[in-house]
Amino acid sequence: MAAGIPEEKKAKRGEAAAATSVMAAGRLRVGDERDELCDVVDELYRIQLITATGGNVSVRVPGEEAIWITPSGMFKGGLNPEIMVKVGMDGRKIGEGGAPSSESVVHLAIYRARPSANAVIHCHAPNATILANTGLPFLPISTEAAFVGEVPRLPFIMPGTTELAEAVGKAAEDSHAVLLKNHGLLVAGLSLRKAADMTEVVERTAEIILGCYAVGKEPPVLPDDVIAQLREMGEMMA
Repeated sequence: MAAGIPEEKKAKRGEAAAATSVMAAGRLRVGDERDELCDVVDELYRIQLITATGGNVSVRVPGEEAIWITPSGMFKGGLNPEIMVKVGMDGRKIGEGGAPSSESVVHLAIYRARPSANAVIHCHAPNATILANTGLPFLPISTEAAFVGEVPRLPFIMPGTTELAEAVGKAAEDSHAVLLKNHGLLVAGLSLRKAADMTEVVERTAEIILGCYAVGKEPPVLPDDVIAQLREMGEMMA
């Protein structure tokens, strides 16, 4: 899914990865999925898809009916693995530590809706949020966008509520990503790496769509047969 990303975006990603590596090098590693969880949060923070306090990321705990999720109210630019919070699929916190993200109920709804998902990212990506707010559709304008497929849009529902969780869970049954009006973006993936890559693809696609409309042009989409083929492939890889 990295094909077609402009050179300046690749450079920005490279700088973010380098900065993430530096941060990770000075951070205690715990030897499980929490290490990668922190790395991905660092990366998304560096490319400004997750803000200082906005956004949350989770990953399934292998062999358990539980997830690790980022803690509530913590600065996202320098999280450590040991402060990640374990939450059971029933929504109850497991073990000691701080409070889990207030959006944990939404993450759990996605895991229930998509049993193949092993990671969920919620961010306040600016272009994706603008796309959600304006009502403009997410379009298959590139191979990467076609891989993602349809992206449903939900009206504003108070964050962290069971109402939002129910709406997102239903929307996620048929989509890897969900746009939230006046809020942001949710993405589910087979792994943290795939979920992070898809998050960037959605944000970049939204930027190009908005740019086309900004200059008065309808965004061109791929041929129907190509879209169908790529979406089928995306279902297997996302």
